[in-house]
Amino acid sequence: MILSHKYKYIFIKSFKTASTSLEIALSKYCGKEDVITPIINEDEKIRKINGFNGPQNFGDTNIFHEHMSALEIKSNVSKEIWDNYFKFVVVRNPFDQIMSAFHWHNKSKEKEKKLIFFKKRKKKFEDFFKIKAHHIFEDEYNRYTENDNVLVDQFIKYENLKKDLVQLSQKLNFPENIYETFNNIRAKSNIRPGNSMIEVNNEINDKIKVLAKKIIKLHNY
Repeated sequence: MILSHKYKYIFIKSFKTASTSLEIALSKYCGKEDVITPIINEDEKIRKINGFNGPQNFGDTNIFHEHMSALEIKSNVSKEIWDNYFKFVVVRNPFDQIMSAFHWHNKSKEKEKKLIFFKKRKKKFEDFFKIKAHHIFEDEYNRYTENDNVLVDQFIKYENLKKDLVQLSQKLNFPENIYETFNNIRAKSNIRPGNSMIEVNNEINDKIKVLAKKIIKLHNY
């Protein structure tokens, strides 16, 4: 999550939408008074290697944190900031998003197995979907709405990142095209294995249509 007083915007970070890479890219242009929340160590290393601004001004008691919803941010900033700053979030086709979340989950379990205290096993897609899908889609929709009212000014589509980020750069008067910086960031890359194609049956597809109904309708997926 980034709150930039320098360029007057609020970036709400979503899940499995390349938002970490965008967050790192955006931090390049942040000023000393801007809020940048911490991310995991391996991604902070990417930010540091690139010489971008690291975590700052997020509060001694973590008033601001990485995956805050728009409503949470709204509750922690002044009305003047909320009403006048440009608010945006990246969204992704839920059929692809859930697959990305599944591979990320299993990849994280591989890392945990290297530690003595973690014995969790990878999940099959069907089991992961049954446990996680509802929460993932609900959390994503609630990330940028309040009682079905949209709280952000722009949705950047994962499927149209280049076009949307070029427009965002112009809108916020960045010194350069943010997409070029973003495109050189590789946070959380190589998550999906080379043979990542998983055949999703009609039953799963139908469940996605129900669980992500509001997301699909709002973004025309």
